[in-house]
Amino acid sequence: MIKKLLTILAIGSIATITAQTAKSVGPNSFNATTGNNIISASKTASAGCIQVTTQTTNSITINTAAPCVTTSPFGGFVNGTNCYGDLEKANYFAPSTFSAVTGPTITNVAVGFYKTLGHGTSGTTGTVALNIYNGSMASGPTGAPLATKVATLAQIIAAQTGTNSAFLYTFTLTTPIVAPAAGFFCALTVPNAAGDTIVILNQSAAPANLGWEKQAPGPGTWVDMGTPAGWGTTYKANMAFYPNICGSNIISGISKNLGLSKNVTIMPNPSTGLVNVSIALAQTENITVTVTNALGQQIISNKYDGISNEIVSLDLTSQSNGVYFVTVSNGKDKMVQRLILNK
Repeated sequence: MIKKLLTILAIGSIATITAQTAKSVGPNSFNATTGNNIISASKTASAGCIQVTTQTTNSITINTAAPCVTTSPFGGFVNGTNCYGDLEKANYFAPSTFSAVTGPTITNVAVGFYKTLGHGTSGTTGTVALNIYNGSMASGPTGAPLATKVATLAQIIAAQTGTNSAFLYTFTLTTPIVAPAAGFFCALTVPNAAGDTIVILNQSAAPANLGWEKQAPGPGTWVDMGTPAGWGTTYKANMAFYPNICGSNIISGISKNLGLSKNVTIMPNPSTGLVNVSIALAQTENITVTVTNALGQQIISNKYDGISNEIVSLDLTSQSNGVYFVTVSNGKDKMVQRLILNK
């Protein structure tokens, strides 16, 4: 079934008060004139862990579908309950998003929800399951869930603070699981009973689609949301899932305990495409510099033999805006740093 995207209601996710104006979205009207929309201030990793995201900006959106409102004012959302009766929404996390962690395990997943003035995430008796799957962007989620955590809609809605239309609920796994080396999907089941709705926040103008959905009828079929079978080739889902990943060694920027010198600098960051990696080592070493995108695809891989002081130039001008990961390695230790490309 071809799906039609109607319009987008954008809200800010920076930890500031952002006044929203009323936005008409066809037959379903959303009034978001109030809102202290705080998402980024609430994303907090556990001690010894990192909280990862595929989002590259603090701009988040509510995507609506048309025609979609029949009997309930809560329908009409792309990343949530809608008239198509989708069963589950999933977002992919490539290995590069958690490559800074040695022995990565997933302990919990925070999810960004939307609710305001009688619209959005609603219901009292229904339940929502957070599932983690194996898979890739090529295959979609595969097999049975590696882990599942269920919450009631009442529990999720109770996490909303005041009039914040954007809020987080954290699904804490009963038993932490090892993050699959090939990457994984975080997914939410979608309640479709009358009056029950979840709405997951999505990045505005994401550089790449990372979303899949399980479509009805029957047991459901997983479909890439960035294809004609999903929401079309121009639609890019980048949903607000924030896995908390723990490990024995968290590499954040340059760590003094690495064989690599702490004096490795990547600049400018954000960059318009031309990036300099300044490397100053205590002794000559063979160094490899690689760049991967948010999908885990390798963009650049260069080896430099016998260097101690070097400025390595990287040309990313042909790449799309978004998040990239620069890894500097000597074969034994590595430094991973997040790079934002914004041309």
